[in-house]
Amino acid sequence: MNNKNLRETFYRYLRYFLAKDESTATTYDKYMALAYAVRSELVDRWIETQKRYKERTLKRVYYLSMEYTLGKSLYSNILSLGIMEAMTSAVESLGFSIDELYQKEDDFELGNDGKSRVAACFLEAAATLDIPVMAYGLRYDYGQFQQQIKNGTQVEKPYDWLHRGHPWEIVRPEYSCSIQFAGDCKRANDSTPLGPYNWKGEEVVHAVPYDVPIAGYCNKTVNTLRMWSARASEEFLSDYLNHGDYVRACDEKSQSGRITKVMFPEEGVRRAHELRLKQQYFFVSAALQDIVRRYKSQGGEISDLDKQIVIQVNGSKCALAIPEMMRILVDSERLPWGKAWSITQNIFAYTSNAVSKDNIETWPVYKIGQMLPRIMQIIFDINQLHLEEVGKRTGNNSSTLRELSLIEEGEVKRIRFADLAILGSFSINGVSKSHTDLIKKQIFPHFSRYFPERFNSKTNGVAHRRWLLVDNKDLAELISDTIGNRWIKEPEQLINLERHADNTDVLKKLALVKAKTKENLCTILNETIGVSVNKDMFFDIQSRNIHTGKRQVLHLLHILHRYILIKNGDKTLLPRVHIFSGKASPSDFLAKQIIHLINVIADLVNKDPQLSGKMKIVFIPNFGMSWAERIVPAADLSEQISTATLEASGTFNMKFALNGAITIASRSGSNLEMIEKVGTDNIFPFGRKTEELLAMNDYNPNDIIGADRRLEDIFSLLDELLPAVQDGHAIYPLLSSLRDADRQFALLDFDDYVSKQKDIDILFANKNDWYRKCLLNIARVGWFSADRAVKEYAQTIWKIPV
Repeated sequence: MNNKNLRETFYRYLRYFLAKDESTATTYDKYMALAYAVRSELVDRWIETQKRYKERTLKRVYYLSMEYTLGKSLYSNILSLGIMEAMTSAVESLGFSIDELYQKEDDFELGNDGKSRVAACFLEAAATLDIPVMAYGLRYDYGQFQQQIKNGTQVEKPYDWLHRGHPWEIVRPEYSCSIQFAGDCKRANDSTPLGPYNWKGEEVVHAVPYDVPIAGYCNKTVNTLRMWSARASEEFLSDYLNHGDYVRACDEKSQSGRITKVMFPEEGVRRAHELRLKQQYFFVSAALQDIVRRYKSQGGEISDLDKQIVIQVNGSKCALAIPEMMRILVDSERLPWGKAWSITQNIFAYTSNAVSKDNIETWPVYKIGQMLPRIMQIIFDINQLHLEEVGKRTGNNSSTLRELSLIEEGEVKRIRFADLAILGSFSINGVSKSHTDLIKKQIFPHFSRYFPERFNSKTNGVAHRRWLLVDNKDLAELISDTIGNRWIKEPEQLINLERHADNTDVLKKLALVKAKTKENLCTILNETIGVSVNKDMFFDIQSRNIHTGKRQVLHLLHILHRYILIKNGDKTLLPRVHIFSGKASPSDFLAKQIIHLINVIADLVNKDPQLSGKMKIVFIPNFGMSWAERIVPAADLSEQISTATLEASGTFNMKFALNGAITIASRSGSNLEMIEKVGTDNIFPFGRKTEELLAMNDYNPNDIIGADRRLEDIFSLLDELLPAVQDGHAIYPLLSSLRDADRQFALLDFDDYVSKQKDIDILFANKNDWYRKCLLNIARVGWFSADRAVKEYAQTIWKIPV
């Protein structure tokens, strides 16, 4: 793309898409015009990719996830197209700054947690590896909520991410489909009790697809993320015949189109909310209808469906895909039940993210029966046939039958969605080695014993190109100058940095890169939230969802311990700025109290002149991808301290290490594999192991406090501080949960955590040793690339050559 072509393309989109010229265009208009110009460069590759896949008659992979977090796309798409230098030069010739336009893009934040970020990383990796993956999601009108901090507490605001338009999507109304709810189900033939059935829904909703290109890095492959938006059908509800009120009928009908209005916040315990269930079924039905349509349009026989496609299900929110596939095959395609079930089980692979039995998704039988009568009937039939087979194999042992049933008995019968996903899939994987052990031994032990061959481990990975080439360009350049640029497409090549671990020149350059990223973060903090931070202090960062299981409280206890030491005259401690960022689920009151406590302690520390230059605390509001891309490169210390039993994987640990931070790591999730890969000399592991915590039956946190003078002093300080703080009493339940139960074992791990923090102080005093370990972290975390993870899925689950 040369300057002349860009100028013509840019002004064409500015005038004919946005109806603006240079005199009326805002900076955002210019961003939109540039984004459309870049998208036009992607389109030819996009079309050619689909042609190539079709001509090669490849086995297709379909990825189902309710949530995705892509962040900003303009810079990464330009990078993937290989036109960065030409584009930068061309934009400058137009007379404005390309960096300014990058900042105008709204974040694509349609996800609550790590699953949505991993999904985005996987899509980029699959495109770069030229794997035929098509992803499906929901196009929520409102994404993850915006977080504001008022009087130290979290306040939520809706995030209307589409209000200014989304230039990367293309609507595909020709592929719309219909989804039905409620109504009546009748058997089509009395001689076939398992179906087919005729389901006449009382409510019909249209699903309209919007396609987003997912570009591979410099390889001419562009895959597709198809997102579904709900639209009301044009038929009134049957009740219109009774009341005849046209305006009322329109209003009632418009409710159907609200299915994709709001993305539900993440909750530890799922509430039986009708809209949530509607979203889940709407999503899987639209996706599966589209998958079958695409397959048949290419001349495929429906009886061979499982030979040509595989569907990877990301989490139990998508479990209704199992009975929905059966509905399509039995009711719509008229396949016999046995053949349909065989195809279904050969198609689906399930990724579990469950960390405890308490947050396994279940739904009342009556609720599903009311809303999805045919789906409920299919689940009953699946379960009955399954239990008959279990009975034959186990001798009708009542305990085994109860454990392996999809239906949880009780006052209100409930369907276990995760169990449904396990039963209907040929592969079930955890997202780290320790997590896989947890789901096999603690969460689904009955199924892992019954189907041992189905369970496997696939440790998550991150988009290393995004986190270096896009977010830390200076570090990426240093790496390429040192070992060449093969690492960009072959992340395992990062290991070659090890040869330079004792090269003082390389270590000095790494220190300069880190200093620059810290200075950049300080500038942004000052400009955006008005906080001044000394760039020469040690940056101790914990940024992720706020939750008791993430143990921000343990970090705070350490801060208060250091505060007391400094107040008592200790002058040996390393000057630190402690940076927190993350959102609490709106219904998680203890998590909100953690945010409140962070800000209370920040006021205590930051306003004390004795602490000036020795300690500072910053809470960055509204954490998301844009903030993460600024925070992660600047970290000296990465706090990955989740409770060992409550972390499935974690990927921020990988991102921080990839950017040259050293990690203090609890023995949880993928931390254990990082400890193994990076080496115990280059990371700071602490705390009890999962098996130790699970074996504890008589833990009394008050005994821990009573035996540790440091903890006694900390709680005495808090007891004195909170009554004097506005609404300080609101934090009492959090402190009581620590003293009375400490379910996250923060007090139990406190001593070991503080000991490792002392070691960190000592190590940082020797800058050469510190940056040597930073370099070794970068070198050895190449294994945690999403490229490696996706290759493992392709080779061992999808059975696709890479």
